[in-house]
Amino acid sequence: MVVPYGQPGIILDACCLLNLYASRQMEVILRVIPVRFAAAEAAVAEVLYVLHGGGGQDARKREQVDLQPLIRAGILDILRLETEMEKANFVRFAAELADGEAMTCALAVQREAAVATDDRKAIRVLRSRAPHVRVHTTVGLLKWWVEIEQPAEATLKRALTDVRERANFVPGRHDALLPWWRDVLNEGDSAGG
Repeated sequence: MVVPYGQPGIILDACCLLNLYASRQMEVILRVIPVRFAAAEAAVAEVLYVLHGGGGQDARKREQVDLQPLIRAGILDILRLETEMEKANFVRFAAELADGEAMTCALAVQREAAVATDDRKAIRVLRSRAPHVRVHTTVGLLKWWVEIEQPAEATLKRALTDVRERANFVPGRHDALLPWWRDVLNEGDSAGG
């Protein structure tokens, strides 16, 4: 279901959608963080599968991403370009970014929402063209969830491990929250991107 024009709090890009889904905690995360979450139609189309993860023979097996339960529950809204200004901004962003990132940025600019992305180029382009748009990352959203929910240590560690194994995501070496990520996973200074 695509929702009509409105003001979401945070628009999740494909990479954050995938990473949060891979955590197996996405529903809880989106429920407890006190903002409205949405995703651009084009970003959702890019989120196809995660890996099974774990240490078994099926660790690299693909599992289809199913966001429909979150959409039906009203936890995640799907947005499309509606106004001429959104469409014009999409074209401008699409000159430098893939469709999912471009649509996410265009919607955020016009709807005065924040963006959640781990894509460094998207962050750079967004900061250059729309510095007023707040940017969140996967790790930032995970830490926000932890501060509110205070999940058990084993639950948190499993969620971060799942993000790493199922979405092949590790925060970049310049991510301010990399030390927190490493601390949770007991990785010290040897890990990271």
